[in-house]
Amino acid sequence: MKIKICGIKTIEAARTAAENGGAMLGFIFYPPSPRYLAPEKADELVRSIAGFEKRPALVGVFVNVAIAEMAAAVERYGLDYLQVSGEESPALVAELTRIRPVIKALRLPANIVLDEALEQAESFGKLERVSLLLDTHKKGMYGGTGEIGDWEAAQAIAARYPTLLSGGLTPENVAQAGRQVQPWGVDVSSGVEQDGAPGEKNLNKIIAFCQAAKRTEN
Repeated sequence: MKIKICGIKTIEAARTAAENGGAMLGFIFYPPSPRYLAPEKADELVRSIAGFEKRPALVGVFVNVAIAEMAAAVERYGLDYLQVSGEESPALVAELTRIRPVIKALRLPANIVLDEALEQAESFGKLERVSLLLDTHKKGMYGGTGEIGDWEAAQAIAARYPTLLSGGLTPENVAQAGRQVQPWGVDVSSGVEQDGAPGEKNLNKIIAFCQAAKRTEN
């Protein structure tokens, strides 16, 4: 099971994630987010990560931006994946797959009807080179809500399409989530941050999360 640590802003957090089994690092290129990574800081991080013994895949996270902007970021930072977390259409996502594999975030309401969840997932999940990221809907937010979603709906989607489970995951609940949902991977951001400090990663929580997630595989 892949482990994605999202909202990385420091070399210390990136190294801790990489050394403890984090296969993917998420860089947030959405300025309103407290986890936003400015271009110059991203340049610095990418240079440092290139020297890691085990280099994680780099995921650029975007919200409702033009394809040209994402293509430029791929070129500048050497991104391995594009994650789109806004209102991007299936047609746009299909176009993006010509550049890099795409992770499309779906924000599902906690009480969503299963058939509706599967319908939303199908429009993107049927596309080649596309994985789904299931997050929890919260008005006005495009991720990092820290709220747990509908794991039963997530399980049904994960059985059909490559799926990263997100939304309210922590070192305490990720093993349970992994066993129940059986996703391709898990994604965490707020669950490994300092209490009350969005965007500031807690290195001990990153270690604990990775250890707990890996126990799901046993």
